[in-house]
Amino acid sequence: MRIAIFTDTFLPQVNGVVRSIVTTANVLAKHGHSIAIFTVNAEKLSKKIKAKELDERIQVYPFSSFALPTYKELQVRIPTFVPSLYEVYRFNPDLIHSHTTFGIGWEAVMSANFLKIPLVGTHHGFLAEFLKHVKLDYRIMKPLARRYLSFYYNRCDAVISPSKALVKELLQYKLRRPVHVLSNPVDLKYFSTNKSKEYLRKKFHLNKPAIIHFGRLSYEKSTDLVLRAFAQILNWGIDAQLIVIGDGPERGKLEALGRKLNIDKSVEFTGTLRDNDLTERIAAGDFFVSASTIETQGLVFLEAMALGLPVIGVNAGGVPEYVDNGKNGFIVESGNVRAIAEAMKKFIDHPELRGSFGQNAKECMKKYDAETIVGEIEKIYSALVKS
Repeated sequence: MRIAIFTDTFLPQVNGVVRSIVTTANVLAKHGHSIAIFTVNAEKLSKKIKAKELDERIQVYPFSSFALPTYKELQVRIPTFVPSLYEVYRFNPDLIHSHTTFGIGWEAVMSANFLKIPLVGTHHGFLAEFLKHVKLDYRIMKPLARRYLSFYYNRCDAVISPSKALVKELLQYKLRRPVHVLSNPVDLKYFSTNKSKEYLRKKFHLNKPAIIHFGRLSYEKSTDLVLRAFAQILNWGIDAQLIVIGDGPERGKLEALGRKLNIDKSVEFTGTLRDNDLTERIAAGDFFVSASTIETQGLVFLEAMALGLPVIGVNAGGVPEYVDNGKNGFIVESGNVRAIAEAMKKFIDHPELRGSFGQNAKECMKKYDAETIVGEIEKIYSALVKS
């Protein structure tokens, strides 16, 4: 098949949506499909894309965009339709897959209608929880944002979402299209290492329990609660280290919070890491923790589990659908700093628990392997193209 993917976030940006798109596109290309990605500012981004991250057979089409004044990391495209229609027409896809409901997402809708081909939409996140980024975090706006999502996805022939919680929200706001709950794919070959934990701990000079947090550092991820919980366990007399991997608009505030809590000597902010630098840093840790309440699935949870780390998450969003409480991790009450700290303490006090939970985590990840998940996506594509 010839498949056109539309997205308003792409490499070199680092987030769960980008990771999901890159993994899916690479496997599809490996399976012999022709893939083209239509994205924002690709003419600038593509110069920074490492060849080994994206299969060289995948085409990337550039479209002009601009950064929002209130949120410079978000690229926005006002749909003009003609350039995208021209490029899509030249590519001649059998199907279009949209990963955004914004400007370039409407170009996906228009292109699919113009070419009379199927349109698949993947719903990645709780839009209403991101309104603060664009200064629209008002009570009246949240239901409007949810209605907008269903309005958009009702223009698709099929909808994919990694979380039952997300699907429930769409259905509540009158989604009428066929919907498939399907995990985002995880490249288990990428999120693996042949280095032992002992070797990695020596490499990174870890001589105490190491807690890992990784992902985008933005307000909706509630990383401040992780820092506060970590401060709590230090106050209990536990000697540990927190490794914060990633970057984002809240990094400066989080570093300042670390100093305020007097834990900065026990917290390391690594910035963005990729490839072996990322996987080895995660694998060197003892367990992963996140306090985020807006995870549709929490791809970072799956990636940590793939590397054998047990996890701590909160009872919100899609996380409870993927973390088996008491088997591969702990689920605690959202917003409860003490509960997060107590879960941390339990893992630190009981290394045998970390070992058994970590093994369970790694074992459960086999069903989320990219080959398996992309195979299910191909079935959805084939059914639509044949109909």
